[in-house]
Amino acid sequence: MKKVYLLGAVFFALFANAQDFAAVSSSQSTQVLLPKAPGVIYSQPIVGTSGIVSDMLANGDFVATADDFILTDNSTISKINITGFQNQGNLETTISTGLIMYIYSDASGVPSGNPSTTAVTPIAKIDISKTSPAYSLVKTATNYVYTVDVPLALGTTLTLNKNTTYWLVFAAKTNLSAYTATTRFNWYTAAVVGNKAKLIDPRNAFGAGATDWTDISSLTADPSFDGLSFSIEGETALGTGEVYNSNKVSISPNPTSDYLNFNSKVQSVQIVDASGRNVSSSKVVNNQIDVRNLTKGIYFVKFQTEKGVQTEKFIKK
Repeated sequence: MKKVYLLGAVFFALFANAQDFAAVSSSQSTQVLLPKAPGVIYSQPIVGTSGIVSDMLANGDFVATADDFILTDNSTISKINITGFQNQGNLETTISTGLIMYIYSDASGVPSGNPSTTAVTPIAKIDISKTSPAYSLVKTATNYVYTVDVPLALGTTLTLNKNTTYWLVFAAKTNLSAYTATTRFNWYTAAVVGNKAKLIDPRNAFGAGATDWTDISSLTADPSFDGLSFSIEGETALGTGEVYNSNKVSISPNPTSDYLNFNSKVQSVQIVDASGRNVSSSKVVNNQIDVRNLTKGIYFVKFQTEKGVQTEKFIKK
């Protein structure tokens, strides 16, 4: 059961309505992601049980959050995944209408711009509806995962440089008229890497004065909000990405509802969910595994081949 996360006493005394910024799930356990799979070039796994509001209302007002990342290789980005939750559990059916996702350069520890102004041109701007083929929202047993097909959304490839600080900004587009704790989307907290995660509330809807980028941990009086959970997929300059590796074993059908087939001999199959938790170690029979017991959602299947370990993403429908 999810509940409202109460802020620290000092912040609560100053901003009486600001406790609605954050929410937690008492049933979600701390998770650690397995080592990065081929195709996953950056990952910040869920840590803890908290989440922060990251939503755009039906009238266009928004509260957006951001976290930074640095890639170890020059990379072409294929997909970006945002992991969070909604207390009411109907985000994908009646609430979400799309998403906004921006990538900005760094400006001394904060994003160089924000979605409310055109003064700074973002490195990438994605504003799509749920009908876009670049959009995906998958519900798992404990999470919601927004996935953006970046080249499809932008209409072109996106290449980012290594050893460079970038900021990922996200808000779920909704049909809501207020940031109600039970119905809004909350972006999960994660391991803290680099700068502290930020929040911006241009209309000051929460009365906290966070009309420019502000440390989330200062708003919540909780250092666990210094990181947010997301992953980036793509192709590095060394050719280790999932999209372009021609030597890979392929899987089918994808999505699948019952069995996952391999086109070559594999062994030691392990399945993890979108937030990195091990959910199954399946036995391979006739080059296929049974996934009927999995709930609907995004998963990674990690398996041993003659050429080494390979990981592929699939969707259980």
